[in-house]
Amino acid sequence: MDSLFGAVLTQLPDLEKNLIVTWLQVQGFVIKECTQKTWKDHPDSIRLFSKPTPEIIKELLDWSIEPILCGNFTNEEKEIYKNIGVSLLWEKPYSEIHTFPCKTLPMSKLTWVIYTKDQSLDKHLSVFLKSMGQTVFTEGSLEFLSKRIQTGPCHFLILDWDVINPRTVIPELSKLKREKQFLSIGIKDFMKEHLYRDLKTGIGTISEVLVSKSDFWDVLLHSFPLREESKELSDWKEISRSVSKLSFTFQEKQIPIAMQLTETTILKKTPAFPQIQNLLDLYNWFL
Repeated sequence: MDSLFGAVLTQLPDLEKNLIVTWLQVQGFVIKECTQKTWKDHPDSIRLFSKPTPEIIKELLDWSIEPILCGNFTNEEKEIYKNIGVSLLWEKPYSEIHTFPCKTLPMSKLTWVIYTKDQSLDKHLSVFLKSMGQTVFTEGSLEFLSKRIQTGPCHFLILDWDVINPRTVIPELSKLKREKQFLSIGIKDFMKEHLYRDLKTGIGTISEVLVSKSDFWDVLLHSFPLREESKELSDWKEISRSVSKLSFTFQEKQIPIAMQLTETTILKKTPAFPQIQNLLDLYNWFL
């Protein structure tokens, strides 16, 4: 498993900031509080910035250092940072520090290939899928996309049919579909003009699933962990047990006037995949 991020940017009060630092240290990381002038002096650590700015984030991303936002950011700030390229946001109460994920999931044997011609979307998708333990490749041209599918494993292909030309792409992908087995998720604006014409080009023969861009992240996040659907599988585990407890009767809802011993059943519901859910929560701001 790899570290999920290389820098933490926070606007939290000192007590909460120190709690995050302590939590990361318990997880085995070296944490150094830095400024824009000093962060390059600490190459083997996770850098902590108490006064984040778009300039710091741009510089970190240019150096392929993945940042995570923690704490109280305005909607305007979050939108700015997301557009710059920040993919990770943790904004739970500090009392839930145990839900703050630090590492990606173990690597699976599944490979995703992305072809959207949208650098921002490609970047966010890559970070998300890698955090889920997936192998990811993004391609910028049909030539490289074809070579990627031909020469390497490809289990899932993400396409944005609203920006790529179906008449150019479909013949090549149809040929690859006959030679290689892979599944495709297609992004498609169903309210766009000439929808029927676009569907007639055969995009549905390439992408088994078509979803609008507005619903895309919602669908993707709710699809993990990847598994075959079964009645026996659930995202939640329920544990029930019988207990004895005291039951009271109150006069005017304040003064206890009677009590008895009763038997009852306590039902506890917990996430079946808490580590995965904690990771997925980092991307809820895309919904």
